[in-house]
Amino acid sequence: MSKRVKLSVSLVVAVCMAVFLAGAWSSPSEAKAEITLRMAGQSPADHQSTLGMQKVSKWVAEATNGRIDIKTYPSSQLGDYTLVYEELIRGTIDMALISIPSQFDSRLELIYVPYLMRDYGEAAEVFKQGGWLFNKMAELHGELGVMFLGFNVEGFGGLGLTKEPKEVLNPLVKKDLLLRVPPMDTFKIGADDMGYTTVSIPYAELYTALQTGIAEGWTGGAPPHSYQGFRDVLKYYYQINNFVETESYLMSKVTWDKLSEADRKIIADACARAARESIEISEREDREFFDKLQDYGVKSFWYTAEDVKDLAAHARKVTWPKLEKRLTKELIDEMMEAYNVK
Repeated sequence: MSKRVKLSVSLVVAVCMAVFLAGAWSSPSEAKAEITLRMAGQSPADHQSTLGMQKVSKWVAEATNGRIDIKTYPSSQLGDYTLVYEELIRGTIDMALISIPSQFDSRLELIYVPYLMRDYGEAAEVFKQGGWLFNKMAELHGELGVMFLGFNVEGFGGLGLTKEPKEVLNPLVKKDLLLRVPPMDTFKIGADDMGYTTVSIPYAELYTALQTGIAEGWTGGAPPHSYQGFRDVLKYYYQINNFVETESYLMSKVTWDKLSEADRKIIADACARAARESIEISEREDREFFDKLQDYGVKSFWYTAEDVKDLAAHARKVTWPKLEKRLTKELIDEMMEAYNVK
């Protein structure tokens, strides 16, 4: 064999090896995707829920060797959560991690019912895959053409106040305090039954309302929300764990039906993993930002599940039955049976 032929053969072998190694060493994200999905989010780029979306995308890419590429769009880039949910129904958006709007079915407010759980130990049980709440939300979303894939926990709710209330842990005492609540019966009736006078104010106007005295406190957020958004106007914070701030991992059934059984499992497992991790992250952040509130000069009070047992028992026996109009009697009865409320 001539030197020229030998050289040509060597070059061919070298090129083939380079191509092979490039394919072997390329990361899943560098491989050509066969399926591209759009996933909408509502939180800023550095928020834990956005990081959760990115984890799901990464895990799915790794599990499929880059065959499925989930592109994430945080900060409501694809629209606010009400619009995104509508697009999920239509199939024009594939996936989302968003708050749940209730305009399509008021029973979806189930996740905001006060005192479904009292601490993170109970939250892990209540939010687990296959639990009553998970299965019920999957059923309700499914009726609208949306697949429910898991909860993203963002923290236990508390009270951020500009004045000191009376006997926070006693629901039978009138608090003589005007409390801002989100525009949902689950929040309003729950706060009314704890002894507060309530007012509904848009979230965008809440800071000014607290500053000017139009409201003397708010419920609807966890310690990170009170610290990041309102620490300059709050004087008191009470970690009463009256609800859990949560978003949900969702997929359009239109998209779901196009996927193979194996791909559905890969995506569902990734969302379930992110959902489990969100509980650990939120528990850590609740304590971290509670401490920051204290350090900033906000007089803050941390309560255990035992501390809030009277509030929880009162909510379950008094408030839950009042929510029949929004959630239906059938659902309330089922919920009370699931959580052993006599």
